[in-house]
Amino acid sequence: MDMDRALQIEHFAAAGLRLRQSVGGLTCEDLTARPGPGKWSIHELVIHLADMDAIAVDRMKRILTEDNPTLLNADENAYLANLVPHEQSFEDATLLFEVNRRQFARVLRRLPNSAFDRAGTHNVRGRLTL
Repeated sequence: MDMDRALQIEHFAAAGLRLRQSVGGLTCEDLTARPGPGKWSIHELVIHLADMDAIAVDRMKRILTEDNPTLLNADENAYLANLVPHEQSFEDATLLFEVNRRQFARVLRRLPNSAFDRAGTHNVRGRLTL
């Protein structure tokens, strides 16, 4: 594996810990405050990161295990409006994001270079490689 790819994977894996460090020490008020009308709170952003990361890892798994899978779009605003983010656990979402990244990085590190050329077709964005 080339050094650039290895570094990208390490950044991918470390993002969970960086997120945890970034929000460490924030109060409940800090987490739920919105910086302005129509803006998301930190709590909502972390829930969003956990949701979208799970989708991204699922897409990568499907690209690795299926030939040109269809990858469906996820409407982040619908998630915010319909999945009651403030009823979800901020701590659990942070942990899910961290563990998901750390776990899937183990897969990414073991892949041959050719695996990174595999692709799927996103129903909005078109062809996406691993």
